[in-house]
Parts: sequence; C-alpha cells; structure tokens
Amino acid sequence: MTSVPSPLQQSNGNRMRSRSALYFLVVTLCAITIGCKSTRKSTMDTQIVNTNPVSEMENKSKSIKSDVDTVYWTEIDRTVEYNQKIEDLELDKRASYDVSFLFPFSVDNTDIENVIDPSTALGRISHFYAGTKLALEKLDEDGVQLNVTVIDSESGSFDNKLQKCRHADLIIGPRQKGQLATTAQYGKSNGLPVVSPWLSSSKITQENPYYIQLKPSLKDHFSHIIDHVTDNYSNDQVIVLGRNIKKDRAMMYYLQKLGKAKSGSDSKPFGEFYIEEDSLINGEVAFDSIFLKERETVFILPNWSFSDDEKFVYNTVRKLGGEKGMEKVVLYGMPILLESKRIKFENYSNLNMRVCRSSFLDRDSPAVKEFRQKYFQLYNDFPSEEVYNGFDTMLFLGRSLFNYGKKFQYFLDTYNSSLLLTEFDIQKVFKGNSDKFSDIEYFQNKHLYLLSFENNRFVIAE
Repeated sequence: MTSVPSPLQQSNGNRMRSRSALYFLVVTLCAITIGCKSTRKSTMDTQIVNTNPVSEMENKSKSIKSDVDTVYWTEIDRTVEYNQKIEDLELDKRASYDVSFLFPFSVDNTDIENVIDPSTALGRISHFYAGTKLALEKLDEDGVQLNVTVIDSESGSFDNKLQKCRHADLIIGPRQKGQLATTAQYGKSNGLPVVSPWLSSSKITQENPYYIQLKPSLKDHFSHIIDHVTDNYSNDQVIVLGRNIKKDRAMMYYLQKLGKAKSGSDSKPFGEFYIEEDSLINGEVAFDSIFLKERETVFILPNWSFSDDEKFVYNTVRKLGGEKGMEKVVLYGMPILLESKRIKFENYSNLNMRVCRSSFLDRDSPAVKEFRQKYFQLYNDFPSEEVYNGFDTMLFLGRSLFNYGKKFQYFLDTYNSSLLLTEFDIQKVFKGNSDKFSDIEYFQNKHLYLLSFENNRFVIAE
C-alpha cells in the first residue's frame, strides 16, 4: 500500500514537520496515479451477531410529480426467505483479498499546497486517506491480509484506471458521480463489490446487488427527523420551513408525506411557512407571528446543500433566533447546521438545535482518546473528522471481507462493529414494491444520529 502521512495544519509548532510531510506527499501522489501494492496480514477478534432480525421497517417509494418520492411504511418479515437464500450462498472466503481504492486526489488539477488545508477538497481526502492508513495498520495487527492498490481516480484516463481494478475483490470509490456509475456497472458485470463511501444516490445503478452505499440517503435523513419529531411533539406544534421554489416545495411535500404515513392522516399534519429571502436580510420581520405562546414551536429546515443553500440556511437561523424573543423554539435540520462555519455556537443554544447526521464523535470514549493520542504522536496534530471517517470505513470493510468473504454485503445486517465516529446499518433496497431476495437493487447504510445541543455541546438525543 502507498504510504502517505496525514496532512497537517500549519502552526508555529509544526510548520517544519508539516512542510516535510507535504513534500513527501507530492512524491507519493505521483506514485498513486500509477497505483502501488503491499500486503497486509490479518486475524481479528470481532463481535458477530448471529441472529437475523425478525422484521424490519422498510421505506418504499414510487414516483410522484415532484422531485421526491411518496413513501409507504410496511413491516415485512423476510426472515425465512432470507435465511434460505443466505444458506445457498458460498462465502467465497480467501486467505487474502485484493482491494482497489479509487481516491479523488485530482493531482493533475489541484494545488498541492492544499494538502495541508482541511477546508479544501484535497485536504479532506488526504485526511480521509490518513485514517485509512491507520485502519490498515490495525487490520495488519489483527491478521487481515489485504493487497491494497491506491489510484488517483480524477487524474488521467478513468477507463485506464478502472482496468487496473480488474483483478480486485473489492473496489472502494470513486467520488465523482459519473465515474461511480461506471464503476458500479463494472462491478455488476464482473460480480465485484463496489463501495461508495462519499456519495449517496438512488440513480447510480439498478438491479445491482454488488453496489453498497455507506452514506445514508437524503430521504433517510428526512425520515429520521420526522420519526423524532412525531415521537416527541404534537403535529400542531410543527412548522416546515422553505422557499417558494421547486426544490424546497418538493422537500416540504415529502416531509408532509412522511408525516401522513406516520399519523395515518390524509391531510397535511404539519404547518408550512414560505420564507422570502429578501425579508431575511432587509425586512424588519421574516416570520410574522408564527411562534406559539404557550409551548415550543418546532421548526424543520430541510435544506442541506452547501453550494445552493448555505447562505439561506445561515440567514434563516440568524433571523429566526433574533425574532423568537423569549418564545421557546426547537429547530430540526440537516448536517449543514453543524458543519457550516457561518453558524455559531450561540445559534445552537438559542434555537435548541436538533441535527440529523451520520456521524458523532464521543470525545469521552476511551477508544477515541486512545486514537487521538496515537495520531498526535504520529503527526503532532489532532485528527479531523475525515481521519476518523477514513479509519472507520476501512476497518469496517476489511473486517467484513475477513468475516464473510467476497459476498460480504449479504451478511452485513448480522454484523456489529465497534467504530469511532459512526456505525453501519446496511440494509437491502428492493426494486419497486418487491420484497424478494432476487430483486435487490443495492445495499444502503441506514444508520443516522439525531444530535441535540445540551449543556454547551452536541449529544445523541433521547
């Protein structure tokens, strides 16, 4: 495996060491565009849950006129059929596995200086790779034997890069949507598992049981929010916020559909409020008198995109906090609420934020403390979230290969793994309204946290 030191933020204490790491990375990235291999050996003590779930809640969709699908909630028991099919599968376990990692380094099109800036695309992926390296070391200690090839997917001909993966047992990546669709089809045609750690979309592939998405979907985020809202508040306390544009109307419509499915009602269960963007900046008020007087007003802000929504989300948060006065409010939203640098500490507290997110770092965890200490000793810096993400992703996939072989994806709903930043709840996504084993479209991670801001920090909400 190609060895790359973690990118370091430049400070007075580590500037020289960071610079040395940077120049070493330049040389290494040149090698990555070709792809290098090394062997990792392994055996490991993992916790395996040997019982299949008796039933599972499924989210089924069919097309509607808006940009989001209608959702039907159905509880289906597929245990017998699933167990029978699993028994027919051969594990295809091997002494070692070839893994191709298509990293979006984009060396040909990126200022290499960005490797030390975690706010840049190259900085983030370099941190992710640093975590991957540490996971491979852990797998090596545990006896998992992997032959890893690292390839820069976004420099040079992608078709040529994909051909380098033809002998792989597992492909991880790439990030770019078109490349990922091509890779997923390649995996389907060759019976080769393809894992997407960065992108989630229902449009990448069809009828492809070799494709696994580790990032929960947008609709899964919405569903998780509605579950928590309806479990803790009355529907008449809830107001869905958005602009009067197609994308926002579609998200609001979908949230109402989720609410209808939960409540069994044919009418809209929640209130709606369309925000005029100009009023957020120039208006004396933007929210009129929508705040409840006797109890909490619960707002849902579904906007999620940094490129399209960050300014709107920030201005909404700022204006909402200023206009609420002494009234009690709760604001539910997407990861952008926590990840945007525009939104400050005082906004979290003032609006009693609830953030739906796939990751949560418990800094009090002994395992996290040990990892932080080890990383600091190696790089004179503390790990970013992308470092943890890379570590968890590689550790999870390496252990899955070790436990279940090349067809590991079929067994992941029986596997419990102890990780640092997240958990994985890999479920089957079926074609249309089918629930047959043969109609698996792809596999999707469904695990999400609902984080609540309490005592000056985010914790997992009850």
